[in-house]
Amino acid sequence: MTWPRSLMDTVRSGLTIERARLEPLAALRAAAGVAIVIGLSLWTASPSYAASAAFGAFSAGTSTFQRSWRPRKVIALVAGAGLGLSTFVGYLAMSHLALFLLLLAAWAFLAGMAWAAGPTAGIVATTTVAIMLLTITLPTGVMEALEHAAIIAFGGVAQAVLIWLFPIRRWGRHRDALADALAAVADYARRLREDPVAPFAPEPMITARSAAAVTPSQARRRPAALHGPRGLAERIRPALAALADPRVGAPAEGP
Repeated sequence: MTWPRSLMDTVRSGLTIERARLEPLAALRAAAGVAIVIGLSLWTASPSYAASAAFGAFSAGTSTFQRSWRPRKVIALVAGAGLGLSTFVGYLAMSHLALFLLLLAAWAFLAGMAWAAGPTAGIVATTTVAIMLLTITLPTGVMEALEHAAIIAFGGVAQAVLIWLFPIRRWGRHRDALADALAAVADYARRLREDPVAPFAPEPMITARSAAAVTPSQARRRPAALHGPRGLAERIRPALAALADPRVGAPAEGP
């Protein structure tokens, strides 16, 4: 693939609107996490600490809406801890302009490289760099910067605890990926009746295969319904193609 064509494909995919399923309960849970940490910070500390807590909870909450096969609790914790660390390191470097610009360039480069690990890692890293430019202005000393970093990380912990206490659609994304793969095989079978050499769109099956690659901890808790259907669908697809092929004995046109 040439560079211009690759660039056009990238631009086209970036401008494509994905009709994702609305998750109002998950949004309400994330908003509740932000409200809780703001209330606790205002009650026990000051508005500046409340702002840091809000940024941490907001970053952790929004990161859990990205399509990922990792547990949302882990994503929330990583987002909160990453923003807290970035805030502390950024505050230490901001008094020296050259050092801060070097740090910002390195952070931006790492955020760009994070996209290679997937859209979830890319969005979390990019959001961390953007919010860091605001949170580093809140502390007034090194110890206070450390406290702000801790309370930002606490925002991620609060979101993770809410996700643990109020799970919504457990394994929902994995179920959706498996359902799309099975629907793609069913649609392929219907199209083969009219066109024995109809192509099979591999994207749903690739997504389902990625969803099936879980950690050992996830594998122990994965529902039994998510274990075998994908492998069965992958075995059925070539069998359907062979049955529909006129060279194997099927009629040239569908019944």
